[in-house]
Amino acid sequence: MSAGTLSRARFPIRDASRTIFAAVAVIVCGCYATYAVTDGLQAFSLESARRLSALRSPAPVPSPTLEFSDGRHAPFRAQREQVLLVDFIYTRCTTYCRSLGSVYAQLQSRLAAQIASDDVRLVSITFDPDHDRAVELTSYRHRHGGAAPGWDLARPLASVDREQLLRAFGVVVIDDGLGGYTHNAAVHIVDPHGRLAAIVDADDVDGAVRFTERLLDGEVRPAAL
Repeated sequence: MSAGTLSRARFPIRDASRTIFAAVAVIVCGCYATYAVTDGLQAFSLESARRLSALRSPAPVPSPTLEFSDGRHAPFRAQREQVLLVDFIYTRCTTYCRSLGSVYAQLQSRLAAQIASDDVRLVSITFDPDHDRAVELTSYRHRHGGAAPGWDLARPLASVDREQLLRAFGVVVIDDGLGGYTHNAAVHIVDPHGRLAAIVDADDVDGAVRFTERLLDGEVRPAAL
């Protein structure tokens, strides 16, 4: 076999090696990206990832001025050193938001002592502010929580405030094209330092109460429930 023939014979092997190396590199990079995005393969969805993030690294939340159902304009975190239990709703919702209304009524009862001492406040923020004004928010509250104290309902005054809050809390809202929205629902717990410290299931009243009590007992660094 001539030198030219031998040289030509080696090219397919060299090309195949390059192809295999590139494929392996892609797989390795893909695995690394998956590992990073899913918090070391512990979270396999955006929802679980945002909950892990809140527990591990509590992040400050913004405090834009909101319009509350009683007509007053005030910052979201008007009072410092207070635990806030926050959810995001729209009053026309017939699924998650209805359940959250019932959950908040239970939380009003379970945390009545802490609410009375101004250590805890429940806040529902509408992401449909063009429709949900004082009348709609008040009606929603009465349907679920009656006149019991400690639960505020409010709407952002500007679209930039709405987007800022949704982004800070990791809430995704999608217009369903039928006059409503698809959205993730949960109870978000803001610690006395104004940081998003935990996110619990919308119907997990016990979990929300337990975590709130632990914060009030002086836990600076939240741990998993």
